[in-house]
Amino acid sequence: MLRRYLTELTHTLMIPLEQYISSLMPLQKQLNPFRQPPLLQQFQQEAFINSLNDSNLKKDTDLKGLRGSWKELYRKFIKSPNFELWFQSKRTEANQRLELLHVQQLSEADLYSWKTDKHEVEIVDMLLWIRDRYDALQRLGNHPNLQDHLKNHIDTLLEVVPTDLQSTLKPAFNL
Repeated sequence: MLRRYLTELTHTLMIPLEQYISSLMPLQKQLNPFRQPPLLQQFQQEAFINSLNDSNLKKDTDLKGLRGSWKELYRKFIKSPNFELWFQSKRTEANQRLELLHVQQLSEADLYSWKTDKHEVEIVDMLLWIRDRYDALQRLGNHPNLQDHLKNHIDTLLEVVPTDLQSTLKPAFNL
């Protein structure tokens, strides 16, 4: 019974934090496959505390015997080492999710149209960018479809560069 009570209390405490963390995520429309993916916005304690609504906090819990200020409890929790570990984990998870969304966008990008008016240097830069995203994708887990799309993008762009440059670049892009 005590375990259930503490679990419910922890759950009640974490819901507003989870909601606030979600609000720190950039919108998907802010992702651009040709630029670095945005990162999770910084956690701002006062913005979080101000986002708390006393009536919602009381409504979200049926737990009896709770006294004191929820906002003060959050202030103390945010200053604790446990919060820092929790938030670091959430930040890493969110940034990995953003990176994966970014790679998905890049894999779906129309490079056939993009390459038409680009100079050789820009194409080589894009090849390097795709290679970097390919390497990032391997850190993010097993995503064979995305890897195949990125490989196809590399092949497409390698066809556009001059033959002498192809022979130099192909060994570096042998994925």
